[in-house]
Amino acid sequence: MMPSTLTTVLGTAAILLFQAIVVGGSIYIICRFAKRRSAGGTQEPIRTDAEGGKVIPVLAAFAGVRGLPWWFALASNNANPSLVIFASGIRYRMIRRHERRFDDIARIEVRTVWKTVNIEMQFRGELLTFAVNVGTTAAAGAALALFPPAVDMSERAKAILSGSNAENPDRSVT
Repeated sequence: MMPSTLTTVLGTAAILLFQAIVVGGSIYIICRFAKRRSAGGTQEPIRTDAEGGKVIPVLAAFAGVRGLPWWFALASNNANPSLVIFASGIRYRMIRRHERRFDDIARIEVRTVWKTVNIEMQFRGELLTFAVNVGTTAAAGAALALFPPAVDMSERAKAILSGSNAENPDRSVT
């Protein structure tokens, strides 16, 4: 009878340990997410990196599929997403790093839902889209102002951009 009692005790201990790890990890993730959300009003400013690119602070990145609803994502990254805007194009990280010229961007759209403001980029000849959550419409406007006037933007993106045009008179909205 001893081995079955020992097996039961060890099995129960293993289950309790596993549950403690899952609960502790969940609490950590929720607290980290809440901290990021609460920092939305005091979001980091756009900074310039060593290569001269403008680093846009992003909360999360998403890879979508053109033609499917915008809220459908094939992949997301909230651990280390990035968007850097250069004079000639963009560099971004979803799962791995990509670089695109401004000519490759077919259209930019801005989507807002609840506490998210996503800048979505559709690329010429590509099925996949790339979107970043920048947190606030002010941050979206500041990021959109860094794109050249030749990049096509939706009416919603132009409206958000027009709110930031006082800071960047070189970017005209028509």
